[in-house]
Amino acid sequence: MSITLIFLSYISSFSLIIPLKILHSDNKMLQGNDAKPFKDDRGFTDRDINWIWNFNKLYQYHPYVQSSSILEKRKIVHNLFNNERDGAYFLERTLREKDNFLINEKDLAWIKTSSERMIIFTINTLIKMNNLYVFNLIQTNDRNYLIELIDSINLSKDLKINQINQIKSLWANFESKDKDIKWLNDKNIEQVSWAWDYLKKTNNLVFLPNQPTESLHRYFYVLASLDFMGFLKNSDAKQLFLNNMKKTWSQKKYRDSGKIKKPHHLPLTKNRHEQLKNLAEYFNKSIPDVLDFVIDKVYTECMTDAEGKPKKY
Repeated sequence: MSITLIFLSYISSFSLIIPLKILHSDNKMLQGNDAKPFKDDRGFTDRDINWIWNFNKLYQYHPYVQSSSILEKRKIVHNLFNNERDGAYFLERTLREKDNFLINEKDLAWIKTSSERMIIFTINTLIKMNNLYVFNLIQTNDRNYLIELIDSINLSKDLKINQINQIKSLWANFESKDKDIKWLNDKNIEQVSWAWDYLKKTNNLVFLPNQPTESLHRYFYVLASLDFMGFLKNSDAKQLFLNNMKKTWSQKKYRDSGKIKKPHHLPLTKNRHEQLKNLAEYFNKSIPDVLDFVIDKVYTECMTDAEGKPKKY
């Protein structure tokens, strides 16, 4: 069976499984606010070629192309269209299916201006809504990933647009309030790393199109995970999680500050122990607190001057 016939047999059986690596050409899909995507002689953009490639499962028959330039994908696709026997039919059918499934560029323009958090939220919500099986990708960014994810879903473009509009409404409801996340500081690398690990250990980290290499990108994933929690849990459960997370961070800071009192064995006579016990009752404090108070008072009087600076002996 020729590659052309294989192409025909699979053209109507697209699945919801996203290929392991969805790649982009050296020319970016969206290049600035005014740039228009490159089109080849047949009028296909890089995005169109990727859609044709994935829709027809050509990656199953050309696995080596998965890690190469889109130029090779384009060459294989056009060879199918140039086939003397049924290339014209393939081209006509592809254009018809493309019109049914591929959302117009203008309907994706919002992606360029959306926040990183909304992009991540949308990716994860689409995956959840459509029960998609996905893999981490390489050499891409979250915005391009979202576009190809939308293109890969086996729904008509009208249904896709309806889903996207629904997710936009969900985002307006589930975006975490500033008062709940203001304690997270994007410039505090240690805190961002801790929050990342905390979400990962509690199985609340969102799906990651790419492993972040910078703390700021990781920070966006942390916030997006908290946003997405609103979609997965009720508001009370999310608020409880946020409270526990914040409390755990505060406890960690306190431990790291060295202010936690460690137990030490101090041999005391029975008389001294009774005296400490009486002082504790008098001041309504614990025996360790009384010792702390006495040591601090005596140390200050004996070891520091009037300005609180260490005395020189």
